[in-house]
Amino acid sequence: MKTVYVVCASGIATSTLMRVKIERFLEERGIEVKVLQYRVTEISPERTRADAIVATTEIDKAFEEVAPVINGVSLITGIGQKATLEELARVLTENDKEK
Repeated sequence: MKTVYVVCASGIATSTLMRVKIERFLEERGIEVKVLQYRVTEISPERTRADAIVATTEIDKAFEEVAPVINGVSLITGIGQKATLEELARVLTENDKEK
């Protein structure tokens, strides 16, 4: 099972919306995923154990060395949402192919 962090400024409404969209999209594609919601101030690169991070706010560049970071603003605006979700699915399944 893959783990995805969704990160926003408050860790409540925006990340909940992203979580629901991500779970539905990946479930339809048969990708098992656990989606965890966080405020940007709650996470650190040293403690991150995610296969991907979807963020609607700027996060420290150090996270990019831990997991792929995907801009999640489209999941809120709806503009480019499908491309963002497909990028996330690709990132999660590419990790499987590398093993």
